[in-house]
This record gives sequence, structure tokens and C-alpha cells, in this order.
Amino acid sequence: MVRTCRLTVFLALAVLAGCSSEPQGPPPPTFSPNGEPLLPPQWPEKCEDALDAWFDRMDPGHTGGISHATLLADAERQYKLMDLRHDGKVTAEELSKYRLKAMGGHYLSVSTPGEHAPIGRGSDDEARPGDRIDEAEDDDRPRHGHKDDRPVDAFAALVSDQPDPVMTADTDLDGSVTWDEFRALVAQNFADFDKDHKGVITKSEVETICERK
Repeated sequence: MVRTCRLTVFLALAVLAGCSSEPQGPPPPTFSPNGEPLLPPQWPEKCEDALDAWFDRMDPGHTGGISHATLLADAERQYKLMDLRHDGKVTAEELSKYRLKAMGGHYLSVSTPGEHAPIGRGSDDEARPGDRIDEAEDDDRPRHGHKDDRPVDAFAALVSDQPDPVMTADTDLDGSVTWDEFRALVAQNFADFDKDHKGVITKSEVETICERK
């Protein structure tokens, strides 16, 4: 009887330990091939479903394929959203600020870690390329609490060991992505997806993004 009770207690503790080890918070974000955050409630939670919905938006005629021209047009639209200063370059800090707005507070640890996740390339901002955009006059976030005063961490845009879907285009490593650099990345992404060289990419090819997460 004593052994049975002890076994029951042990199993109960094991179950509780298993529950406590489950990951907390929202699931990892899904990004389109052009770096657009595809997050609930606008997008499905599952990576493949979110990319399928994005694909359908790119392919309203349901042809089953997206051309390079279509992908490039979407990339230009997305680039303009990320280029907050409209100066022809997207700095890491602009990208972080854009993601804070687009992804919301639940994804703070992913988009702009700040005080909650002090990770990235370090805290020496003066030694890092790219400009800061957390000054009051340049911050157009609505101010209704202390959380709105958090500085944007340029080089902690993603908590992941995967390459950033936007900053990867920074080939000259100057801390910003020009449209020419981003356009070159889009062309490379398209070529990587278009394995059969048919000139279009399909849903199944785009869904390979989920395998990299």
C-alpha cells in the first residue's frame, strides 16, 4: 500500500513537471518569403496554413503559381512598409520598430526584446552600424503606458538561430537594407523555391519555409 501511494505521488509530480515544462506564450511567428509577419488573428496559427493564405492572396486567380514579377511587386509593397523613414533603406532598428507594431506586445520577445529579453549582439549601440530611432521626436507609437517608452533593440529583431528574412539582404553589412539589396534577395529566394525552373513557385515550394523553423 505504501509503495502504491508513493508511486501515485511520483506519477502526479511527473505530470505536473511535464505540464510546467510546456512552452509558454505565442507560437513562433511565420514570415512570408518577403519578410511579412503572418500572425493571428489576421493569419492562421499553423505555419503551413498561414503561408497558404498568403499564397492565395498573391494568386487571386488560383493559377497555382506565383511569378517572379508578382513576388517582386509584393516585396516592394512590404519594403515600403518597413522603410519607416522613406529614405530608401531599412535599418535593423526600423525593422524592429515595424515588427513591434505589426506583431504586437505578445511577440515583444521576438520582435523587439528590449528589457524583457536582453539578447542580440550586445549593448554597445555606438559601435554598431545603423541608426537609432527610439528618440521621442522620431517615435510615433501611441503613448498610453510605460511599455510604450521601451527602446528598440536593432540587433535582436528575431530570437532565433535562423537568418533574419529581411536583414539577410544586408550584403555590405552596413546595418541597413537598400531596395536593390532587398530585390536581389527576392530574386535569390525565388530561384531557391523554383527548383523545377518552371518560372513560377507553388504552395508546396513556399511551404518549405516551415521546415527551416
